[in-house]
Amino acid sequence: MQNNKKNIFENMESRTVIYLVLIAILLIVISILNTMYIAPSIIGFALILAYSVWTSNKRKGEISSYLDELTISVDSAAKNTLINSPFPIIILETDGNVIWRSSKFNNEFSNVPINTYIDDMAKEIKMEIEKENNPKIDKNIKIEEKIYHVIGNYVKIKQRDKDKKKTSKYMTILYFIDVTNEEELLKKYEDSKTCIGIIMIDNYDEILQRISAEEKPQVFATIEKTLYDWAGKSNGLIIKTERDTFVYIFDKIYLEEMKNDKFAILDTIKEIKTKDKLQLTLSIAISDEGETNYEKYESANDVMDIALGRGGDQAVVKQEGKYSFFGGKTQELEKRTKVKARVIAHALEELVEKADNVIIMGHLNGDIDSIGSSLGLYRFVKSLGKEAYIVNNTNGLSLDNFIQTLRENEEYGEIILDKNEAMGIVTSNTLLIITDTHKRSYVEVPELLDVTE
Repeated sequence: MQNNKKNIFENMESRTVIYLVLIAILLIVISILNTMYIAPSIIGFALILAYSVWTSNKRKGEISSYLDELTISVDSAAKNTLINSPFPIIILETDGNVIWRSSKFNNEFSNVPINTYIDDMAKEIKMEIEKENNPKIDKNIKIEEKIYHVIGNYVKIKQRDKDKKKTSKYMTILYFIDVTNEEELLKKYEDSKTCIGIIMIDNYDEILQRISAEEKPQVFATIEKTLYDWAGKSNGLIIKTERDTFVYIFDKIYLEEMKNDKFAILDTIKEIKTKDKLQLTLSIAISDEGETNYEKYESANDVMDIALGRGGDQAVVKQEGKYSFFGGKTQELEKRTKVKARVIAHALEELVEKADNVIIMGHLNGDIDSIGSSLGLYRFVKSLGKEAYIVNNTNGLSLDNFIQTLRENEEYGEIILDKNEAMGIVTSNTLLIITDTHKRSYVEVPELLDVTE
């Protein structure tokens, strides 16, 4: 009996239960004051309780019926949305099995070998699930000549034991939104941005000294005309700011063409002949980094320091914090260029300040010279407040004794690492400096072990 009452009251709203309790208390008080009302009170409360239960059940039945109808309507709307979606839709398992494709998907990719793209997407999604456990897909992919923004979520649909190993299976619904026009507009906007370049004649002073007065006007006029013609191909503006320096302004769309052409202007300038066969060379620095043209010009100035520090006769391009190098093949250029130690030091200082840490190493078969120059650079880096380490993999009696003596010094005890220790501290923003090499070696930090002289 108590259980039935408990169930009755649990099925009612809390507000109704409170009303019934108040009525029961009131009837009990009346019955105590006058015993003749006991029977009518019991009958009246039973009727009120029965009516409350009936109305509560009726209301819950109506709500349940409404929810059933709503669920059916929502399911029907969801199905219609999938079937009649204006976007191509595909339901895909991460093993590459296609569960369903919308008619819009079939029409959109009817002339495209879409299965290849689907297999690649399935593999990529599976790798992301295993690596990141990220339940969302949100990326752009290029299919033939169009670009699609693909969005979707994936869910685990089954888990089974295979050879006593648990394997999970995932399913995803992918929406393909054609964003080709938007991406083309964005590319046009990016291509229309301004790049600033600085062009410098490396051996201007030498030209003045070695060619005759009669030949000077012709040589310099030829250099300037060659530069103006080259800038004209990119609809750029070139301005002579000093006797040996030009500022070059052009749209970013032409930068890739210059890079693909390996900055052929460097070789074109070398073909200009003088009577005593003096070879003319240029240094070119280009940057697109900065919000304003002045910031881009300042960035190009910094890039020029790097170009000169590397010996000139080359083009250096800075994009997204990365440097690209072109040219730099003239022999013995360092002996006759205007590059000074302060230029190299300034450029190196900027690179160090932007790095997380610095790794310094010499040539493949290290010796006292390479360790000595590494120590000098170590002191330079430490003076800028950055962490620095020296890598050495070479053994030898004199070198081992020298390194052992260094490690007895408290400051140098932990800074000399082997190749495995060095790889353990490398980050995406580590600066690698290679010293004491006659032939320049430029390598990625992860390939630290493969550096040769």
